[in-house]
Amino acid sequence: MSPAVTFDDAELVAIALAFLGSAYASRNFTEWPIDRRLDAYLRREEMRSLADDGTIFAALLDRVMANISCASVSGALGPDD
Repeated sequence: MSPAVTFDDAELVAIALAFLGSAYASRNFTEWPIDRRLDAYLRREEMRSLADDGTIFAALLDRVMANISCASVSGALGPDD
């Protein structure tokens, strides 16, 4: 069994902000639930292990939700192509 991967809060926030700046956070994906968008983003960015680890995924989703407002105000949300 491989050792558990751990991330500190700053790393999770950085990934959350990268997600919020991606196309998966744009209006193009509004029909998808936020957890599905995050999962797709992680898999596309070759971070499958984060998508597959329920504990890390939940923590990351919390960071995404906590930063949506800030990303929206700053204009950092994904592009609306």
